[in-house]
Amino acid sequence: MVIGITRTMHWRHSLQLAALLLLSMLGSVRADTLLLHNGDRLSGTLISIADQKVAFETVYAGLLSVEQRLVEYVETNRAYNLRGAAFERQGQLMVLDGQQGVGQPDEFSPLDIASIESADRVQRVVAMLPLDWVSRVDLSAVFSSGNSATESFNTLAESRLKRANSEHLATLLRNTEKAEGTTSKDQVDLSYGFKRFISPKWYGSANGNYFRDELKDIDQRLSIGAGLGFQLANSRRGVLSTEVGVSAVQERLNGVDRTNPAARWAIDFQRYFFDRRVEVFHRQTLLAIASEGRGQVLTSSTGFRFALSARVDTALRTDLNYETNPPQGSKKTDTTYTLGVGLKF
Repeated sequence: MVIGITRTMHWRHSLQLAALLLLSMLGSVRADTLLLHNGDRLSGTLISIADQKVAFETVYAGLLSVEQRLVEYVETNRAYNLRGAAFERQGQLMVLDGQQGVGQPDEFSPLDIASIESADRVQRVVAMLPLDWVSRVDLSAVFSSGNSATESFNTLAESRLKRANSEHLATLLRNTEKAEGTTSKDQVDLSYGFKRFISPKWYGSANGNYFRDELKDIDQRLSIGAGLGFQLANSRRGVLSTEVGVSAVQERLNGVDRTNPAARWAIDFQRYFFDRRVEVFHRQTLLAIASEGRGQVLTSSTGFRFALSARVDTALRTDLNYETNPPQGSKKTDTTYTLGVGLKF
């Protein structure tokens, strides 16, 4: 009996030791590695990179905040969303042949750690998606009855697709308004923009726009162009880019067709606050049409959004359409103020 008990205790201790050894091995396999320029090596978990700081958690020292400029390289065992001035990638941070990069050994892309403006761990559901594709719709509607009857609808839809060295952005603005059964506003504004980065900051651009406002005697305005852009910032905190170029503008005003060249300038700005719960944005395009008496056309959308959840927010927006020389009988400035609900997917 004593021998049986001793053997049982021996096997129990052996199993416990094996379990502890296995847990230790798994812990070392899962650990991320951070190497500093001075040779110090940390083992733990990369939490994030933001504001030129690397948040790294270790078992022995807790959560550390390390200056990004002091980091030689980082190796992770999980995928991260990595953003820089001219890129947005997803994958594991790794070192191959002494060079920092992202991906896998068979799909390795060099990436300087100093060029990363932000890094966040990919959630498992997101990690299955091959592309960074975000779309949203802002909706608002106003109805009134009684002494006066009014109907107003405003919809802004946009979809942004980002890849390693390129970006696509499509937007649609639909604005209608009726008072006492009479249409007082009917606008359609459809735009598409493409960016192809040729350096960390510079990119080539292509764009197209369709605009219609029949109440302003603009039966249609179609512009197609190309240019050169510069991206000043692209991080978790926000985006700021500007571009200039040339366009061909085909217009039908009061039933008369005309085609003219134009110079184009555009700016795209987004800024996030309070852990991305509040967003301030401004998007603007200016066309200087090279035709006597035609002048400039300015369109912009400015406002802010407050996140109610990961998918729903409130949106306050001002849409502006300004023409220095509009069709005869039309006002130069057309402004719409919108307070509605935004859906992100």
